[in-house]
Order: sequence, then C-alpha cells, then structure tokens
Amino acid sequence: MPVGSRSANRWEIERRRNDRQLLWMARISFMIFGSTPWWIPLVKEPLGPLGQVLDLGFILLCHRLPERTLEVGGQLMPVCSRCAGIYLGLGLGALLLWPKPTIAQTRWALLAAGLLMLTDVVTQDLGIHPVWHPTRLATGALLGWVASSALMAAIRRERGMPL
Repeated sequence: MPVGSRSANRWEIERRRNDRQLLWMARISFMIFGSTPWWIPLVKEPLGPLGQVLDLGFILLCHRLPERTLEVGGQLMPVCSRCAGIYLGLGLGALLLWPKPTIAQTRWALLAAGLLMLTDVVTQDLGIHPVWHPTRLATGALLGWVASSALMAAIRRERGMPL
C-alpha cells in the first residue's frame, strides 16, 4: 500500500471518529438541555443561589404563569407545561434518533406539529377549553421531538454519516 493512501485512510478513520464524537456531543447536549427544566425544581433549594440562577435562566424563555406551570417535587418548574413539553421532546428526539426525516418530511412535520400546538393555544386562549397540561405537554413534546430528530438527521446528512 502506498504511503499516501495509508495517510488518506488514517485521515478518513479520524474524520469518521470525529463525526461520531460530534453527533454524540450534540445528542448529549440536547438530552441535558431537554431535561434541565425537569430537574431544576429538585435542586433549586439545595443549591441555594446557584439554584436560583439556574431557575432564572429560563425567565426570558417562558411566561412562567403559575396556572400553566407544572410542579416537580412541590416546586414550580422554570417553564410552563407547553415549554416543558418542548424541552422533553428535544431531549427524547436526541436520545432515540428516530425518526430520521428528510428535509421535505421535516418541513411537513414541523408544520403539522406547529399547527397542532397553535390549535391548542388558540382554543385555550379563546376559552374553548381550560388549561390542559396533558395537551400542552403533548403538543410541545411533538414539536420538540420533530425539531430534535430533524437536527440530528441533518447533522448526519451534513457529515455524510448513514441515517
């Protein structure tokens, strides 16, 4: 085997290893990010000022209305139930890496998930139904899942990795 081809082969092996590491870092980041609102209420008090900072980090991301927010361990979550669903979906989509949508499928899936969420928002805000945490969680999780699955599939496509 010529010296140049060994070097190219080594380079290709290194590139594939780096691609796998990139995908794992993205997945782990999304899983941690997606789980954060679910565990912050449990550690907020024991961590003292650091717990307060973690909680307040979400203040710009969500309205945090108490009647629209779930409790975990007797403490309000740092986001409403719909946003909690989005975070959950982001984490689960990265964890499971399924489905692996094409770009066209992603567009339609995001549109469908967004319309379902918008329907829930509008019907709730018009007083057609009260705040239903299960539908808020479900529509948020669906949107987060689609977005996360699409992003992970896009990373794989961009890096030439098998879906």
